[in-house]
Amino acid sequence: MRILVIGQSVRNIAISAFRAGHSVAAADCYCDLDLVEVVEVHRLRIEDLFNADKINAIVESVDPDAVVLGPGVETVRINGYSVMNNSPDRILRVSDKLWLSRWLEEREYPHATTWESDPPCDRKMILKPRIGAGGYGCRIFEGGAVPPGHIVQEFVEGVPASASVICDGSDARTIAVNEQLSGMRWLNADGFRYCGNITPLDADADVRERIAHIAEEIVAGLGLVGSNGVDFILARNKPVVIEVNPRFQGSLDTVELSTEISVFQAHLDAFDGRLPAARRARYFAGRAILYSSERIRIDSDLRRLVLGIMDVPAPGSVIEMGDPVLSIISAGSGRRGVVESLRAKRSALGQILRL
Repeated sequence: MRILVIGQSVRNIAISAFRAGHSVAAADCYCDLDLVEVVEVHRLRIEDLFNADKINAIVESVDPDAVVLGPGVETVRINGYSVMNNSPDRILRVSDKLWLSRWLEEREYPHATTWESDPPCDRKMILKPRIGAGGYGCRIFEGGAVPPGHIVQEFVEGVPASASVICDGSDARTIAVNEQLSGMRWLNADGFRYCGNITPLDADADVRERIAHIAEEIVAGLGLVGSNGVDFILARNKPVVIEVNPRFQGSLDTVELSTEISVFQAHLDAFDGRLPAARRARYFAGRAILYSSERIRIDSDLRRLVLGIMDVPAPGSVIEMGDPVLSIISAGSGRRGVVESLRAKRSALGQILRL
């Protein structure tokens, strides 16, 4: 198929589609080296993400068989083309943390209690945007009025985890259970900011199976299609649901490395009612997102200096303080070795970039 993947940063989705044998065009804001060398690329500006006419004009110019909408544009309505995503209305509803909390509560799933206003003052809580992802805008709630467009959610102590789920709208299959990395200082990420994954989650098999089962029930119950994610906190080996992501997740790279499943092809097949066969993780795989602690300029192709990196900015790119620089990738037989490899590569990058 001729596929157009469009969004703020779509390297992982577009490369997965390419590896699955499709003819791929991509439109994103970064045009990283490992994207432009593989597929046809159209550059977007950040402001284009909020311009439905601009997005539709790019779709018409590419004239694909199908469109996949990535980060920043998942709810844009595309005219006259097949869109392989959950509907915009369903995405907005499921992404609403207050609505989802009430939906989970009605069905008695273990979840983080959520308030729109007047939260109790006797427990630790997090202030979050009511609709948002990646930990952006999340912080410890220090009391007072809840700002418009935000919610307060109880703070659950434990290991952040996620389930990667493929669903056909009524039946679902979990293809991986992952550890989530957030707020890692060694990656210059503070607070609750998402900064990568390790697949699989290093936990007892029965814990992973419990997470997988809950995630499948939730995603199927919500009527989602394609690749979707459910975020958890593993609190004393008990999974607590935090939110649902009705879209491709940042764990795509580690899921594919660990399981050797084509996430993109599984996503497409789900729209035809086909789910992937269950498969155990074959390796541990890690992805760590390095953020910039200051404004920097990239002067060379970093792949010549450090192996195992993705989302590589082109020479001449300027990275603003707090923005992602690139992704570090590693795989091995155990979690410890993967983390040590990620840290070693990060250290090498730090010496090169002075971060």
